[in-house]
Amino acid sequence: MFGKFEILFIIFVILFLFYVVISLGATKKKQTAGSLEIKKYLFGVRILVIIIAIVAFILWFIGISSK
Repeated sequence: MFGKFEILFIIFVILFLFYVVISLGATKKKQTAGSLEIKKYLFGVRILVIIIAIVAFILWFIGISSK
């Protein structure tokens, strides 16, 4: 079984891979007209990943301190 540090590391790796895959998929279609739309989309994805990472860290920290 994984320890708490390993779980936090795995969550951050999964979030990073999620962002990389989404950004590669979005920028693969290089369209000048959709460029602004892609930037807005990637900004939203970044915000989502940051929020999920913060929530994961808070839950991890609560799990560590409740021991």
